[in-house]
Amino acid sequence: MSDIVDPSRLARETLVFKAMASEARLAIIHTLSSGEKSVNELVEMLEGLSCACSVERTNISKHLSVLRDAGIVSCRDEGLKRIYRLDFPCIVDTFDCVERVGGKQCDAELPACKHCGAEA
Repeated sequence: MSDIVDPSRLARETLVFKAMASEARLAIIHTLSSGEKSVNELVEMLEGLSCACSVERTNISKHLSVLRDAGIVSCRDEGLKRIYRLDFPCIVDTFDCVERVGGKQCDAELPACKHCGAEA
């Protein structure tokens, strides 16, 4: 097995991480981790955040489009509503690892801590 990383894998990973490189999109991912939501539900849930997240309906729709293009979320029509969901809920586990990288104390219950085996 070669130590050289497959360029197509790097391209896919770059697409996903670029899609997550926004506070608004991270907030959307966190919100969808609890289940499917419509755009209106997302706007209502995110409007109280005090971050650089723009929660206007048009902006949320643009952020959802970026996440959909990266394969992170998908949607289905339900009457006149579009309902969004995480295609890979395990992506939220990545955030546990980011907490470790950010210098947070390891919580033995975090999946990332169990998998990486690093000491807290």
